[in-house]
Amino acid sequence: MLGPLGCGVQTGAGAVINSLRPQAGTTIAIFGAGTVGLSAVMAAHLCGCSRIIAVDPVAARRELALELGATHVIDPNASDPVEQVRGLGPGGAHYSLECTGLPKVVRQAVDCLTLTGMCGLMGVSRLGTEVSLDMNTILFGRGVRGIIEGDSVPDEFIPRLVELHAQGRFPFDKLVTAFPFDEIQQAVDASEHGRVVKAVLRMA
Repeated sequence: MLGPLGCGVQTGAGAVINSLRPQAGTTIAIFGAGTVGLSAVMAAHLCGCSRIIAVDPVAARRELALELGATHVIDPNASDPVEQVRGLGPGGAHYSLECTGLPKVVRQAVDCLTLTGMCGLMGVSRLGTEVSLDMNTILFGRGVRGIIEGDSVPDEFIPRLVELHAQGRFPFDKLVTAFPFDEIQQAVDASEHGRVVKAVLRMA
């Protein structure tokens, strides 16, 4: 079950703990509640963020986000997530994370920030994908930065996550669903249709 720590879990947790380093009592909005986003939710809870907002269209993932430490969840198909985050802030989020790779969502993650807020980009998109931002939004102190693998040193960070899990403070196992290797197609289908967060294949 430790396999996911090497990529998605490390990326989401590291983006919060290593990259954004939110102060206790601040607000963070996380767009996309897959492995990366939900790991970020758990890390934000560890850091003491007072408002942890998870944005995702899948109800089961929103429910899991609440279980893992989110204080609020938003269905982007039901309401404007930017307005919702700004209303919860108040004034917007101090930090946001974009975990989908969709240009529309990148814009939302930036637009929901309060003045001097910082957006971390982690979602993967095709090479050449472009995004449009309001220059005045950036001009007034908001920032955007890319994050790879949570700015982590794996030999140091992964053991920290394992220790936090052992303490019951980072239950990443709740993201994992194991499949025997001969059910690899079922694992793919379950992942593609959002029925599981992180599929792991067992070789034996």
